[in-house]
Amino acid sequence: MIITLTEALLERLTATDGRILRDRVLCGFAVRANKRRRTFLIATSVKGKQVRMMLGYWPLMSVEEARGHAMAVLRECRAGRIPSRAQPKPLPTLREALIAYGEAKNLKASSRKRYDSLFRTHFAAWLDRSVDDLTSPAFAEHCAAFASSKGNALVEVGRGVVTALIRYVNAVHGLQLESPFTRLAGAGLLPERAKPRARVLQEADLPSWFAAVESVPEKPRDYLFLALLSGLRRNEVRNLRRRDIDLVGGVLSVSDTKNGKPHSLPITSTMRTILVRRCEGLQPDDELFAGVSAEHVASMAIRAGAHRFMLHDLRKLVATVGQRIGISDAVMRRILNHTAPKTDVLHRHYVALGAIDVAESLESIQRALEPSVGRY
Repeated sequence: MIITLTEALLERLTATDGRILRDRVLCGFAVRANKRRRTFLIATSVKGKQVRMMLGYWPLMSVEEARGHAMAVLRECRAGRIPSRAQPKPLPTLREALIAYGEAKNLKASSRKRYDSLFRTHFAAWLDRSVDDLTSPAFAEHCAAFASSKGNALVEVGRGVVTALIRYVNAVHGLQLESPFTRLAGAGLLPERAKPRARVLQEADLPSWFAAVESVPEKPRDYLFLALLSGLRRNEVRNLRRRDIDLVGGVLSVSDTKNGKPHSLPITSTMRTILVRRCEGLQPDDELFAGVSAEHVASMAIRAGAHRFMLHDLRKLVATVGQRIGISDAVMRRILNHTAPKTDVLHRHYVALGAIDVAESLESIQRALEPSVGRY
């Protein structure tokens, strides 16, 4: 089959039978559609002898990159020379590889910013060096010093990002680089994995928490109460816009989530009171909590007399109360926008609960909290 190979075509392509699709733009350039991958290749002949040569895999290699690579190989073929192997792509710097990795994995802007900060702060000396320097003894020593001097959580993030980046570079450029953190782990030189932070705010602390929050200004007060009522993550509440609130249909929508899956919740009667107040006079793109700092709102409440807490404690309280009053795991996952384990085929692929399906359960959790915090 002869077609014009494009990114859009490969995204739509469903063939898995190993067929070869030849490019209309560049004769001899093709892609093979197998069950697990799309492989760019050269399919031509030189002096009557067939030539087949793999160039790389999509989407790790874009169509334009593969076509440019193919042109160099086909130039040799047209001159009557059978290339022994495809010319390797020039290796990128660590900085270039990090950018390409973010694009290939379609990472969120917040994740890219976090990884960029990690490398600029802790691996700056290697940012403008070739990625094959990541296997040098000097880089291994630097990783060992990083692992022995930084906190467990930071080491865990650094280890994960560096290892994932090296795997990506290996796949794109056909290398076999090994992450220094793999050797450090094998030698027992990595710290223990970071443990989840324990919940600080307990249900018994809620009456004093509620009394203190009532004394803070209206907008941060509404932010804290809505975070407790909904179980949303702190930035999910902070970034809500007027267009996300459907007061007629009774649904609150969150498009930018941690797991990348759009989320929605029913607007209960208690939540409605807050949302009507916050939506008043706003245009569709206006933020409900413009000017509120998710980094400092908890400190504001603590200064007003609240028991020490983290914003994530409010989300954990929703989960704890839901478990205590007997709400099923599937419904709690839907309320909290958690993904079922890969082994849980039923809830991962079959059960699909909507906002209306969890409305009664969310209201039950809010009623269970009322004796401690009262009405909002």
